[in-house]
Amino acid sequence: MTDTAIDFAKKLNTLFETKTKLDGSKYTQEEVIQGTNGVLTRAYLWKLRTGRAKNPGFNIVQALADFFDIDINYFRVSEDEEKAVLEKAQRSKLVSEVALRASMYSEETVLAIINMMEYIEKNRSEKGESQET
Repeated sequence: MTDTAIDFAKKLNTLFETKTKLDGSKYTQEEVIQGTNGVLTRAYLWKLRTGRAKNPGFNIVQALADFFDIDINYFRVSEDEEKAVLEKAQRSKLVSEVALRASMYSEETVLAIINMMEYIEKNRSEKGESQET
């Protein structure tokens, strides 16, 4: 096995561990296979996860990135950058959840939510806190 295949397997397995469905449960291999619309087979996904598959094609990598809703470059970055990519994807998921929930409320309620966010932002900036926390 090459280091590249092992690195890819590690990153893919990290996605299986850290990327979850809206209910918080982990994706199964079967869900990933079905979610990639026939691009992956059960055997090939197993080879990818164990590091036995070398140099997956662009369509495979893109299908996995699309399924897990991450930037395709996740599979090419260093370990330090990998964490940042995953955190950005998680934040994007949370922002989408806020937008979805806000869409169910009246305009007046959404404006009240925005006002609360602005209050929190102002409070943090006065205390010198980061926006990211």
